[in-house]
Amino acid sequence: MPPSPSRLAIVTGAGSGLGREFCRQLAKAGGWHLVCLDVVLADAEQTLAEVQQLGAAGEAVELDVSDAEAWFALRDRLQHDWPRLDLLVNNAGICISAEVGDGALAAWRRVIEVNYLGLLNGCHVMTPWLKASALLVKASSSNSQLATRNAQLPPAIINIASVTAFLPAPAMGAYASSKAAVVALSEAMYAELRPHGVHATVVAPGFFRTRLLERGIFTLRRHRAQAEYLTRTARIDAASVARSSLAASRHGRLYVITGRRARWLWRIKRLAPRILFRVIARRYQRIIIRDGEDAGD
Repeated sequence: MPPSPSRLAIVTGAGSGLGREFCRQLAKAGGWHLVCLDVVLADAEQTLAEVQQLGAAGEAVELDVSDAEAWFALRDRLQHDWPRLDLLVNNAGICISAEVGDGALAAWRRVIEVNYLGLLNGCHVMTPWLKASALLVKASSSNSQLATRNAQLPPAIINIASVTAFLPAPAMGAYASSKAAVVALSEAMYAELRPHGVHATVVAPGFFRTRLLERGIFTLRRHRAQAEYLTRTARIDAASVARSSLAASRHGRLYVITGRRARWLWRIKRLAPRILFRVIARRYQRIIIRDGEDAGD
């Protein structure tokens, strides 16, 4: 049995980018046992090696988040050694950029399977354990001799969405709709879990550098070029997104919108959605016309 002061965290998509940064941040904070999940085991093992160098304990696990049975098996195994689960970070995701009617339908469905249904698997399987863990935290906190600063922190879920959930750009329909579903699920969970002492936070970052674009599917070069430009000019990075997300979770906040550009677009959409999308449509039309002229040359 691990020592009682240690807390257990599960991070999906931990093999790179934001998932790896969550693991780094938790390792630096201390007191965590990190379960690094990734569909590519070698990537998860590399993350584990980094957090171990930072003094944290953990394990690397190969897991496809869209496999519900794998989630159940993971939970059953972890519960043999750990009395409670303190944090679940649902970060795994993939992207596709294509207009409706373009690209393989199977690729569209895979985005939904990973980004939304995979996240739903993690939430559905682990939520009962998080609720039970909240009762253990409450019981230990009532005893002044056993209570510690770490033990008093409530269990939490952090779900990673995207600013595209609020602002679906042209050719981002599959990705944006999967992330919009994550936001809706997180909002429902926030209300459901709050009475049980479990925090739910949904993070909607703007563009920042990760391996998401490297592994993404782009049906047209202009889509990739635009995504690469937004990523290259971003003023946020994975470290700042992870840091803001963990801070918001500690304070029980529901929404985290990271990046100045993302926050402004989110506000504009709330105030004047029709005007915003007309501007986006006109801009996209100019891009299409320009590409057509270039192709003609």
